[in-house]
Amino acid sequence: MRIQVDEEEVWSLFSMLTQSVLESAGLSDDDRAKLRRWRSEEMRPGREGLRALTDKINTDLARALKAKERSAIQKHDWV
Repeated sequence: MRIQVDEEEVWSLFSMLTQSVLESAGLSDDDRAKLRRWRSEEMRPGREGLRALTDKINTDLARALKAKERSAIQKHDWV
């Protein structure tokens, strides 16, 4: 099985996550402004930061699926 996400999907997930942090983490106004600025300047579709995050997520998904596949193969019938 292969799962791969694109930049738009990662951006949507990232936006929801940062919005949740902004709403519930109890950050100062200055920290909230910095997070919003970082999200809008560095982590937009097409920018290097979001491309790197997309690559990292896809790499981690592939590794997790490979490990799960390998452990299913090694599982004994009597367990």
